[in-house]
Amino acid sequence: MKTFTKVTLLTLGLASAALPFLSAADTTAPAVPANPAPGARFPVLRQMFVRRMAMIRRVAKRLGLSADQIAQFKSLRQQTVASLKGIRADSTLTPQQKRAKAVEVLQSARTQMRGVLTSDQLAQLEKIRAARAGAF
Repeated sequence: MKTFTKVTLLTLGLASAALPFLSAADTTAPAVPANPAPGARFPVLRQMFVRRMAMIRRVAKRLGLSADQIAQFKSLRQQTVASLKGIRADSTLTPQQKRAKAVEVLQSARTQMRGVLTSDQLAQLEKIRAARAGAF
């Protein structure tokens, strides 16, 4: 009985001595912020997005797009993104149907975007694409 009492008192003493340290650890800020910066969760995707936007800016500069054309492209891009989000959110479609609809939306957007370009700009775009395809 004496041993059990000694062990119990020793355990309680150690627990009470460790209590200030445990409570201090609970009040510290979490190591991971609650709202990480955009792109922090998926840095590889963020890098891909940054590279793609830089490529779009270079091509737009080489094609000599007007401010009106750039505005039309932005509008078409926003419509495409909204359509794709709607397709993803539609729970009545199977994955194959979602993929087929997404392909249709993207093909439609591509033809609409090409319709914004002049014939000279289209020819220049084809040269850029051919040079890029030849590099790989």
